[in-house]
Amino acid sequence: MGKYLLKRLILLLPTVWLIGSLAFLLSRLIPGTYFDRFLEAETTSIRGNVAILTREKYLDNLRITELNKPTFYFTLKTAAQPDTLQNVFPVSHQVLLQGLVQEYGNWVEISDYYLAVLNLQSQIDLLSIRNNSNSNLQQNLLLLLQKTDPLQIAAIINILQKEVTTEQMALKRPIDNVDRHYKKMLQRAQPWRNLLPAIKLNGFNNAYHSWFLGLVQGNLGYSYRDRRPVLQVLTEVMSNTLVLLVGSLFILFWLSIELALTLSKKARPKLRQIVLPILYTVESIPLFIIALLLLSFLAGSGYLTLFPISGLGLDAGNDQSWFQILVTRLHHLLLPALCLIIAGLPFVTTQLYQEMQHVFASEFIKTARAKGLSEKVTLRRHVFRNSLLPLITTFTGYLPALISGALVLEVIFAIPGTGRLLAESVLARDYPVVLGLVLFIALLKAFSHLVADFLYFVADPRTRQL
Repeated sequence: MGKYLLKRLILLLPTVWLIGSLAFLLSRLIPGTYFDRFLEAETTSIRGNVAILTREKYLDNLRITELNKPTFYFTLKTAAQPDTLQNVFPVSHQVLLQGLVQEYGNWVEISDYYLAVLNLQSQIDLLSIRNNSNSNLQQNLLLLLQKTDPLQIAAIINILQKEVTTEQMALKRPIDNVDRHYKKMLQRAQPWRNLLPAIKLNGFNNAYHSWFLGLVQGNLGYSYRDRRPVLQVLTEVMSNTLVLLVGSLFILFWLSIELALTLSKKARPKLRQIVLPILYTVESIPLFIIALLLLSFLAGSGYLTLFPISGLGLDAGNDQSWFQILVTRLHHLLLPALCLIIAGLPFVTTQLYQEMQHVFASEFIKTARAKGLSEKVTLRRHVFRNSLLPLITTFTGYLPALISGALVLEVIFAIPGTGRLLAESVLARDYPVVLGLVLFIALLKAFSHLVADFLYFVADPRTRQL
C-alpha cells in the first residue's frame, strides 16, 4: 500500500509544479504590475501611512520583488521593444515610452527624444522655483509627456516655442533640442520593427529560476505589500479555511449518505416525491444567493439572530481561554459551513441515490432479498458498499467546487481565510501571495486524489494488486 501511494505521490508532484509554473508565468505576462498604483500620483497610502515614492525607492522595490529581472530563461519580444523599460520612473513615463515604441519603433531616437524632454522639464522646474509664471509651460510639458501622435507632439512643441518670453530665454535651447530630437525620431521611424520577433537568452539570471530555487527550498518569496514571507502570510489564514473545508466536507457526505439511504427505502415513496424535487431545485440556486438568504434570515438584523454576520470574533478580548476562542471561531464558521452543506447536499445525494438505484437492479441484491435479509442490512451491507467507488469519485470531483465555494464564502462573510486573502492579493497585484495560494489549492486537490486512491485501495480489493 505504501509503494502504491508513493507512486501516486511521485506522479502528482510534477502536476503541482506545472500548475505553479503556469501561474507564475501568467502573473508575469498579464498586463499590470504592483507599481501601477503609482501611475497617476507620487504619493500613496499603504496601511494608513503616507509613503512618498522616489526613483531610489522604486528601483529598490524592483530589485526586492525581482521585477527588474527577465521572466524566463529566454525572452520573446519584438525587435523594437527595449529591455530596460521597467527601470523608467515615474511609472506613467513607461506608458508614454511604450506608446512611442509602438508609433515609431526606433528605440535609440525615442530615448534621445525622451531625455531631451526630461532636460526641458528640469529647466522649467528650476524657473518655477524663482517665480510662478511658468504654469502654462508646465501644463504643456505634462501634455507632451502623454502624447505619442506626431501631429499633437508638433503642436505642443510649437506652443512651447511661442510661449517663451524674454525672461525665459534660457528655455529656448532645451525646447529647440526637443524639437530637433522629435524631428529625428519622426524621420528615422521604424514602426515595422514592432512586427519582427526577437529572442534573447537570459541564462539563469531570471525571475522564474529564482522562484523555482526558492520553491525547492520551501521559500515562496515575500509579499509585495508588507515584505513578510509568503509562508507566514498563508499560515495565518490556512487554519480557518481548513476548518471550514474539512468540517463541511464530513458533515456534507455524512448527511448525503444518510439521506440517500433513506430515500432508497421502499417504504418511502412519498418522501422521494417531495425531497427529490426540492434537491433538484436547491441545486440550481447559486451559492452566493444561498449565503445572502441565510444572512437575511439567520444572522445580523434578520428574523433570527442565531449566527454572527461576519468575521471570526477575534476582537472579543485577549483574556479568553483557548477553549473560548475555539468556541467563538466555530460559532462564526457555522453559517458559512451551513451554506456549503446546503449548496452541496443536492448534488452528492442525487449522485449517490442514482448509483444505489443501479445497484438495486443487480442480481446479488435479488439473492440477498431471497435469503430473507432485512431491508436495512441489504441497504447498508450490500447496496451502500457497492456504491462506494462512485461515491469516492464524487468526493474527488466535488472537492474543487467545495474549495472554490469556501473561497467565495470567506469574502462574503469577511472571514480571514485564503479566499479573502486571495481577493485582496489579486486586487493589489501581490503575485507572490497569489502564487502561494494557487500552490496551496493545487496541493489540496492533489491531496484529495491521494485520499481517493487510499479509499479505492481500502474499498476495492482489486486495486491492491496494482
